[in-house]
Amino acid sequence: MSIHSGFSTAALLGFVGGEQNLGALQVTHVNGRRSLPSAFNAPGSYLTGQGFGRLTASRVWDGPHPGVSVDPTALSSNSSSLNGPKFTAAFSGSALPTTGPIAKLLTEYSRRLAITVLEGRVTTPSAVTVVELPDAPECEVHPTARISAPVILPILVSSAATAACGVVGDWSTLGMLILGMASNGIASYALQAGDLTFTRPVTTPGAPAGDGYLESDNEIVVLKGSEAAVSSITRGQFTLRCKNEGALQAFSTCSVLLTLQCMVQLLVVPRGSFFGQLFFLFTMVVSWLYNAYVARQEKAAWEKLVLEDLLNAPTMKRYSLGTRTQAAVFLMQVLKPSNVEEQLSLLIPNNTPVWKTWRQTVARRLQDSKPIFDGAEVERSSSFNANEMKLLATLFNDAQAAVDAFTKLNGKF
Repeated sequence: MSIHSGFSTAALLGFVGGEQNLGALQVTHVNGRRSLPSAFNAPGSYLTGQGFGRLTASRVWDGPHPGVSVDPTALSSNSSSLNGPKFTAAFSGSALPTTGPIAKLLTEYSRRLAITVLEGRVTTPSAVTVVELPDAPECEVHPTARISAPVILPILVSSAATAACGVVGDWSTLGMLILGMASNGIASYALQAGDLTFTRPVTTPGAPAGDGYLESDNEIVVLKGSEAAVSSITRGQFTLRCKNEGALQAFSTCSVLLTLQCMVQLLVVPRGSFFGQLFFLFTMVVSWLYNAYVARQEKAAWEKLVLEDLLNAPTMKRYSLGTRTQAAVFLMQVLKPSNVEEQLSLLIPNNTPVWKTWRQTVARRLQDSKPIFDGAEVERSSSFNANEMKLLATLFNDAQAAVDAFTKLNGKF
């Protein structure tokens, strides 16, 4: 057979589009639990093989549960970015430096909510989203993402291209199409051996509220609810639970098979006929379009799975406050912790005498039923110079603005 350099680049598609193919496999067969294998010739087999290799190595200890669990996010090379923001408990002050993908999703989702701008001085605005959590999910849940993906379309196109290669007598390209269909189909079938499982820590009956807040830059997400509900967000995790070690071996086999597919197609496809290469390229284009279509649904399907199916559609309201000090005081009124001064020092860690005085005064006056900060700086007039007094007055004005804003919204928390 002759070599047609014009279409020889079709074989190089085994090195591109892998992230989209991995995403489509995960959304369709892990999150969506589709049973029909993705038996079509797809681009990115090399990167897809690497994803299955990472999946094999991502074992997750799963306590007393039988079988073996792996981290489903390991399919993606950027799984480390799924670490969520810092969480601080309102009453104990204890903190989790990082949380999980649920907390990250909730924080990102809050940024897209309609925002209510509260009155006050404006320098660097901070957003505070108040999330009222309903009852906590069970300690173990097996959720399913609902997506609309016509997987039969790329399968039919790959099958038709295979038949067309037989008609024109291009047996080498026909073999490469069958290899691509078989590799991707086997990989998707292997994923079906795992059960997407959500677990959260078991909490002690009668435990106090788990109220606290997630913090990411100038975005603060307040979590109000039971200890179980809050821990579902901060410490809940998703695993792909398999019955035995055989599934890990299957993932490893898929990794090798997909890598070999890329190498073999790279060598053989350029030797096919003009029409054979054209058919091969067409299957890649259709598969890429299908994977892109699934990828566009991934975010919405995942948000629906977490927010509605898992967290039972919590109430979320977002507010914008003009300064960090206003946001901190507003947050203290929403959470009402007993250690206000300690919490304020975590939010605003400035340790100058002015800031220490401000935190002490705010903590003391927030205990009043109607906190008033107008003229509070006069109490310390002999301790500071003129510039420090001006700063202190400004900070107390911020505190008063936060109190006034909270008073207007009273009854909504």
